[in-house]
Amino acid sequence: MVALLACLLLALPAWAQPPSHCATAYLKTLPLPRPLPPAAKPAQVPDQIGVGTAMTFYSSFDFQLIPATCRYLGDHSYIFVEDGQWAAAGGTVAQRDVDSLGVLFEDHSPADPRRGIYALETEAFGEPPDVDGDPRVFILVLDIPDESYVGYFDSGVATLDELPEFRHDMLFIDALYLTGQPYLTRGTLAHEFQHLIHWGKDPDEDTWVDEGLSGYAEEVAGYPEADPDAAPDFLRNPGVGLLWPGSTLDAQGYNYGGTYLFMSYLAQRQGRAFIRQLVAQPRNGTFGVDEAFTSQGVEGSFTDAWGGWVVGNYMADADYGYKALKGRRARATALRDLPIEEIEGQVSGRWGAQYVSLPVAGNLEIELSTGGQFQAWVCAWQGGRGAVQEVGLDAEGRGVLAAEGVDSLTVMVGRTAAQGRSYLISADHFIPTLVEGRATVPAALQLGAAYPNPFNSAAQIPMALPEAAEVQVAVYNSLGQCLRVLQAGPLASGTHQLTWDGRDEQGAPVGSGTYTVVLQAGQARLSRRLSLIK
Repeated sequence: MVALLACLLLALPAWAQPPSHCATAYLKTLPLPRPLPPAAKPAQVPDQIGVGTAMTFYSSFDFQLIPATCRYLGDHSYIFVEDGQWAAAGGTVAQRDVDSLGVLFEDHSPADPRRGIYALETEAFGEPPDVDGDPRVFILVLDIPDESYVGYFDSGVATLDELPEFRHDMLFIDALYLTGQPYLTRGTLAHEFQHLIHWGKDPDEDTWVDEGLSGYAEEVAGYPEADPDAAPDFLRNPGVGLLWPGSTLDAQGYNYGGTYLFMSYLAQRQGRAFIRQLVAQPRNGTFGVDEAFTSQGVEGSFTDAWGGWVVGNYMADADYGYKALKGRRARATALRDLPIEEIEGQVSGRWGAQYVSLPVAGNLEIELSTGGQFQAWVCAWQGGRGAVQEVGLDAEGRGVLAAEGVDSLTVMVGRTAAQGRSYLISADHFIPTLVEGRATVPAALQLGAAYPNPFNSAAQIPMALPEAAEVQVAVYNSLGQCLRVLQAGPLASGTHQLTWDGRDEQGAPVGSGTYTVVLQAGQARLSRRLSLIK
């Protein structure tokens, strides 16, 4: 029992490392307005900018003024290179590096040979803001002091009030990464451009939504998973959920990976127009997703989409999966030794999930007790195909589901509340529906699992007696109140089957919920839970 408990509890692995990708979330933690260097003077903004134009820019990453020269002019962008990073001055950045970045932004990309990042992302997310009166986006290639970061968008630069001459719609790219890791850098450019667009629409968006959409922007531009470790890290730790830690400095690669996968799932299932609506919504987080459904006139909600995504992260098939998974699936903890009696599982983050595999063939029944903080689904596998059914949880978060003749079961438990990360799971074989009059006499009193479970109209309750006895079988609600007596009196030895139609003693239908069937024979007492869903 202890070994199984240790196996099921979610523990973050030692290999999880801080991400080395985007500094935008970090910069959000810095206060606004950002301080300028004491020597800062109004910048000389030329009337016309072209290749060779020298300008000074402000980097609030380290509160420095950066002298740079324009090395590329496009229809939608300027690319400036910090003077000290230019190859002729002893740096690493050459003209070919700048040209390749400019062509990617302006003209063509891996996703579309006829369109670059600018066209693809304005179509997917909307038009960028214009805070400086210049329709072009400034891209500055510089030395980012922290080698963990490849690039960033900084709203502090876009909102400089004291010296508006330094205010620009601007993206920052690290010079060393540009020349050393071009795939990661180009994906980061796509990532940061979404941040700029999103900030113009909804400047206080929740970080998990903004970062997830920037991860999706990499896919839009043809550089999916620019950080190749982020999505696999999440699929190994699906319990961390969608919400980021309180301090963005504590964010890990799996935070980026999970939010990217969710946004890619939304885009595939709901379409690009839905994503554009999501970016445009002034409401944040899950409320923004709900508003996007409403604006599109589509039935659905964040909770619906999240539930489908939780299932899809394990069911990597045409019905439930999505392309960004690339055949991968969330990690599941295998429990092979039945029966399992109320071992504890944990889902560490809200909107996270844990997956429990029962690779055992036969008639299997699982029971969950969650305290009302979760949703759950079960996939019954037969002949290599899986059928998914939601576990009906009552108001107290309890539910039972039985599956007959399966090859294995997978239980998917998703956490919906900010509090309460733990749940209890039990599992066992059950006796399939018995036929009254069968000649075999059991060796002990037996109460089989109700079937179907959950049920809608009526449930069959099998039982078996080793000898004739006075028997009472009754149904109780979650308060322990007896609702219906199904059997009271003598029964012969052998197998029997009772039926409960979901009504009380007066014949009135009872509500949806989890109920307990109790079999009392002499001093022996057995019980089973079953769920009614209407």
